[in-house]
Amino acid sequence: MIEKKHTRIKKDIVNIDYKDTLNFFDHRAEKYNNNNPYTVTMYQDSHPELVQERNRAETDKLLPLLRLDEQSRVLDLACGIGRWSDAVPTEIREYCGIDFSEKLIDIARERNHKPNRCFYVGDAVRFRDVLTEHDKGKYSRFLLIGLLMYINDDDVMSIMRQLLETADRQSIICIREPLGIDERLTLKGFYSEELQTDYYAVYRTRDELMDIFEKTLLQEGFQISQSGFLFSGEALNNRNETAQYYFVLERGWEESRGQK
Repeated sequence: MIEKKHTRIKKDIVNIDYKDTLNFFDHRAEKYNNNNPYTVTMYQDSHPELVQERNRAETDKLLPLLRLDEQSRVLDLACGIGRWSDAVPTEIREYCGIDFSEKLIDIARERNHKPNRCFYVGDAVRFRDVLTEHDKGKYSRFLLIGLLMYINDDDVMSIMRQLLETADRQSIICIREPLGIDERLTLKGFYSEELQTDYYAVYRTRDELMDIFEKTLLQEGFQISQSGFLFSGEALNNRNETAQYYFVLERGWEESRGQK
């Protein structure tokens, strides 16, 4: 029997290989089940009821903070099978989802046939190129839901700069990430008994994410309007070293209120 290697790296900054991450998500796509679709990207394969409860709690908490209206153009980076497309009302101008797994995008397209929805295969690290290729312009709402944990530090900075290039003057960016509670934790080829496969992810601390925002978004007019732990109580938190956290960053809304 081959011994599985458990690679857990604390504090140190190390890069993960995106090919490994893509292989992981392609494998997850093969586990897609119509009866419980969100387990593909929310995991918890042995606890489908927890997936449903977490999805409901997340969307109930974050969706109102997006302040969507009929003119909203939503860009969802690392959209997976379009879970957030299901949550976003039809009465918006456009929802665009991008994911680097063609298998996940195929599922997203099969599940979503609304005329104002589009899904593209592409790397989040170069999402501006994807938008240009498909003649897409700027967006007013951005979803980065569980994305940055799969991105190396230099590329996280690149994504932030691309957000600034793509965002309307009046914009809202919603970022939800699992944080390292006490310290940075990187899983690199860590064998997950729950998922029955190797796993790759970077759990940054809140301070690390704040430092990234301060060097990018906050210098260009964005402000953090809300932030906090996503789930309250222990029922939806079943990790000891990490916890789901959210940031809502806004720009241009004070100007619009001042005009009223």
